[in-house]
Amino acid sequence: MRGRSELCAFEFEDIDATNKSQPLITLRKWKTDQEAIGLKIPISRMLYELLLTWQRTADVKGPILRCVDRHGNVGDTLHPGSISTILNHLAPNGSDASKHISYSGHSFRVGRAVDLLVDGIPLEKIMLTGGWRSQSACISYLRSRQFSL
Repeated sequence: MRGRSELCAFEFEDIDATNKSQPLITLRKWKTDQEAIGLKIPISRMLYELLLTWQRTADVKGPILRCVDRHGNVGDTLHPGSISTILNHLAPNGSDASKHISYSGHSFRVGRAVDLLVDGIPLEKIMLTGGWRSQSACISYLRSRQFSL
């Protein structure tokens, strides 16, 4: 549930698996983190293993998300503006619904916030998970999607 610039800022060195039951990744700073205190975010064991596999395969340190050209050459970084292009490229095509959907850099945040709301998670917990400081900001994300409960 992070924005595209935050996703591109994660580095392999931000991953912490010292707590064996729950790996964490540190978000060093984000748009509304004026004090730059950072945030430790729990990640699944599966994501942790995938990140380690990617790091070994690419043989890199530093940024996790990187551009990869058509020849398989791994670049240094991924520009945040590339996130929506990649999402739309990876989206399932062929169904009638997918032809009318366009994903953006906020799709992760919006989609997960809606999923949590539909699952009956209280707004306060959705705000904590997504990093929103005000109810109005969180609600504006939820209103941007058409869904039924």
